[in-house]
Amino acid sequence: MGIRKLNASITLQGDLHQPEDISAIAAFSEYLVIGSDESQQEIQILQGNAEKSYKVVQTVELPVDAENEGTEIDIEGMGMGSLTTLFVIGSHSLKRRTVKSKRTYLSNRQRISTITAEARKNLIFKLTLDLANGEVQSVVGTSGLKAILERDAVLAPFVHIPSKENGVDIEALAAEDNTLYLGFRGPVLRGNYVPIMVTEFDDLADYEIRYVNLGGNGIRDMAKVKDGFLLIAGPVGDGLGPYELFFWDGQDMIPGDQRVPEQHLQLIGQLELPSPEAKAEGITVIKEEPGRYQAIVVYDGIKNGGATLLQIDLP
Repeated sequence: MGIRKLNASITLQGDLHQPEDISAIAAFSEYLVIGSDESQQEIQILQGNAEKSYKVVQTVELPVDAENEGTEIDIEGMGMGSLTTLFVIGSHSLKRRTVKSKRTYLSNRQRISTITAEARKNLIFKLTLDLANGEVQSVVGTSGLKAILERDAVLAPFVHIPSKENGVDIEALAAEDNTLYLGFRGPVLRGNYVPIMVTEFDDLADYEIRYVNLGGNGIRDMAKVKDGFLLIAGPVGDGLGPYELFFWDGQDMIPGDQRVPEQHLQLIGQLELPSPEAKAEGITVIKEEPGRYQAIVVYDGIKNGGATLLQIDLP
């Protein structure tokens, strides 16, 4: 039971874009799709072989309007809604500039007081894929979620707070058909409740928010499996971990009316990091049996994502 690293090695090859900043991954047929939080607007499709070696076969430029050229989408989550439908989401977050040791004191004081907003982070894309050759047949984008977050009674106060300071920061996307499950790294609310927004790509305003309790951590990624989700939990801020893997059955964990919220979440185990700087940022399932999964996990902060093949058994 728990998490076991399999001997079969996973390699990501080719001209990877921002190879030390891979933050999202999804699998379909014999292909992987990866995205970087430092990519301006690109995702990449890699084709695999029997040796679990995946090579870049296509770089896809996601469409944005001219006003948003040159800024980051901040790709943080992606998931397959069906065999041929891929969803990709930006973080919908604000950023406080970081201090740099080589800059002057006054310059760093200015940097830390500066918060930047980039509209291109507020995008969600729906892509239709060709299973035969892995190519993208169509892309549709929407920017409507930001306005919905700004009107939500719980999330609105956090929309204008920078990410990593408990502001809104969407880092996970799982999907089932056209339904999206959006996992938040922040905010973490009092009582350690973390929001997961359940909505439809074609009708974002029709949504509900469910909550999970991860002991103070936020959601770093999630993947849909039968009867629930695999969920990576990690620090809201810049802390180094730990990173834990949970199974969540999809039900709200707010207690009341004889509800036993702890029944909805199972800790599977702690993820072993390939280096002290690595951050577990992406998970995709490539094989599923009852209570057992083979999954690929990728890490931000390490070359080529440190892609690792894991066997995961539910407790």
